[in-house]
Amino acid sequence: MSRIVGLRTEILVNLTILVGAALLFAGLLLLKLTEKELVTQRVANAVAMAEVLARSLAADAGSPEAMADRAHALLRSLPAQIESWILYDHGLQPLASFRLESLNLPGDPERFRFVDEPVVVIDYASGWLPFQQEPPPGFVSVTLALQQQREFAGIFQARFSLGDIRQRIQSARQLVLLYVAMYGMILVVFGLYLLGRNVVGPIRRLQALTQKVAAGNLNASLDVSGPREIADLANSFNRMISSLRQSREETRTHIASLQQVNDELIRSEKMASVGHLAAGMAHEIGNPLGAVVGYLELLKSDLTDAGQRDLADRSLVETGRIDRLVRELLDFAAPSPCGGEVFDPVAVAAESLHLLQNQGALEQRTLEWRLPDALPRVEMVRHRLQQVLVNLLINARDATANGDLICLAAGVDHGTPWLSVRDAGSGMAPEVLAHVFDPFYTTKAPGHGRGLGLAICQRIIEEAGGRIEVSSSPGRGSEFKIWLKPVETP
Repeated sequence: MSRIVGLRTEILVNLTILVGAALLFAGLLLLKLTEKELVTQRVANAVAMAEVLARSLAADAGSPEAMADRAHALLRSLPAQIESWILYDHGLQPLASFRLESLNLPGDPERFRFVDEPVVVIDYASGWLPFQQEPPPGFVSVTLALQQQREFAGIFQARFSLGDIRQRIQSARQLVLLYVAMYGMILVVFGLYLLGRNVVGPIRRLQALTQKVAAGNLNASLDVSGPREIADLANSFNRMISSLRQSREETRTHIASLQQVNDELIRSEKMASVGHLAAGMAHEIGNPLGAVVGYLELLKSDLTDAGQRDLADRSLVETGRIDRLVRELLDFAAPSPCGGEVFDPVAVAAESLHLLQNQGALEQRTLEWRLPDALPRVEMVRHRLQQVLVNLLINARDATANGDLICLAAGVDHGTPWLSVRDAGSGMAPEVLAHVFDPFYTTKAPGHGRGLGLAICQRIIEEAGGRIEVSSSPGRGSEFKIWLKPVETP
């Protein structure tokens, strides 16, 4: 499996190879041109010097001894320029030489009797590869015919060394390699900086943001900066995040709507079930129960024994409880009568509180009421709103201990009237709060509640176009808030 490298490493390797190759090629090409120019210049200088020496030697062509002496005298002072030389007379016999024993000519020396052009031979090989064996220094050989008054007087051949050129090229090559390394390093460093700022940096920010988006954070966004392609990519990514965020909100809205519809369906099914049960119980239990109550009343009137009369009274109490349960089921399942009356909910709230006070139902509780003089008028069955408030106040009493606070308040919020019953009692846990309006759900002890009171209250308020809300926390009490639909004024 191939190893995955980062973008920075990939760019660094490729940039180093490309920049190094380009600089090295340019440096070596320039060095090659320089070497060629130096060799060409050295050849031209060698030919010119050889021609000057040939003319000077040709002046003594009449005396071979004098010409040999002049050659030694002239060439003794030029050992640095001329590596070796040899001089022949007109009979092609050697007269004098230095480090040469014979002419080094590609052809027959006799041809120089008829040719006065110099013959140049260059022996120079370039060594560019570092592992290549070092070639010999090289030389340039210039051969000229000596002419005296257009007569052939001899041959002069001089060999000029090219070793200094090779040394200079080798030094220059090392310097070129050093400059290539330095300039390449500088270019790579600046290239990495620019690539990091314009490419690698934005890509890493995009990668980090992608990880946040994958984790569910859709509130972040990329800064739109840098080259056009990077900026376009950032814009596209931001638009994608915006679309995802909008899609998430739409999904949440749809889920909430579906949850609400589901809750309503469940509640409707429960209500339908309770309605069928209530209708069946009213038909099957109502008539026999009425007969039982009548028989118990007749029996009680004929009993003289106190113990038997007590048993009859207890039986009547229990049958009364059955009758109340049937009536509550009918109240929950039966639809409310259409219409109602227009009234001020503050008056009903005050009446409900005074009713319970007169009955002594709220004794040993600290009562507080914050009722305004008036609220926007509402239209519904008046006694049903009183039934709701009485139920909520009784529940507040049952949830509190002696001396605890029960507060009845009212107000208006954006034109919508509201009533609230708040207590400082035991409160409710979240799992209880989620089912508080479910039919037959209760936390009271057996015989103290059947779990239909709050379900009936919710149905009454919703049928009137309002809603009822609850907030509670364990140990800090509860608050039930009723929002009512105001009557539209023309």
